[in-house]
Amino acid sequence: MQIKLKNVLVILTIVSTLVASITAIMTYANFQPTQNFLVTWINSFMFAIAVMLPAGGVIFLAMNKLVEQFFSALTNIQKKLLHGILMAITMESLMAVITTLLNHDYVTFAQYSSLIITSFLYALPVGLAFACLMVFVIRPKLQRFLAESSI
Repeated sequence: MQIKLKNVLVILTIVSTLVASITAIMTYANFQPTQNFLVTWINSFMFAIAVMLPAGGVIFLAMNKLVEQFFSALTNIQKKLLHGILMAITMESLMAVITTLLNHDYVTFAQYSSLIITSFLYALPVGLAFACLMVFVIRPKLQRFLAESSI
């Protein structure tokens, strides 16, 4: 039981760090002087954790299946890179919508769309870096860690 709890804590730490970083960047990108940054960011972070944690796991598995099915001719490294890029774009898009929806109540669709695009573009480089880090470094280490702890 102790090993399973340790596994869960390791994964939650990684995911929480990722979500905290991305939501902080997105909150900063759309921050208004009338808002309290810490409160605004914590609201975005908590909602993103509640929504993105389960959704991210499902999307990760589905994306992996799609990449394996439709891009089987690619090398393993190319598939991992494609998987990372697609994950980053998908997750950043969802998080940009969530963060903007939670922090702004503009009446025009153009303003709302502009804020979503700004959030997405600010956080995308970090998301891509995290995605590559996850796919190439953290995921293999986690797989080894989980395999060793299940023995």
